[in-house]
Amino acid sequence: RMDIVSAKVAADKAMEYVSELAPEAKCIALEGIELSSNKEVGEVIVGYALASDIPQMALVAANVDMRSRRTHKRLFIDAETLELRKMEPYEIAA
Repeated sequence: RMDIVSAKVAADKAMEYVSELAPEAKCIALEGIELSSNKEVGEVIVGYALASDIPQMALVAANVDMRSRRTHKRLFIDAETLELRKMEPYEIAA
């Protein structure tokens, strides 16, 4: 079962998975976490910038929402084993 401490561990593990599976991902950050109703799976939203986008992002005007230039993934992490069950694209609502 997942509690606050294990949710943090799951979030850290999710960011580690993104780093391993998407080496072009830079500036990886936790965007959100939810527990499934049975508390067996942590649903972790991770955002990151692509290495190729970072020089362009530095030139963008300050009034542009930088979240729109980030890639987001939803990872499903097993609460007990911390294994990655699934990773899928995730769209942040505007």
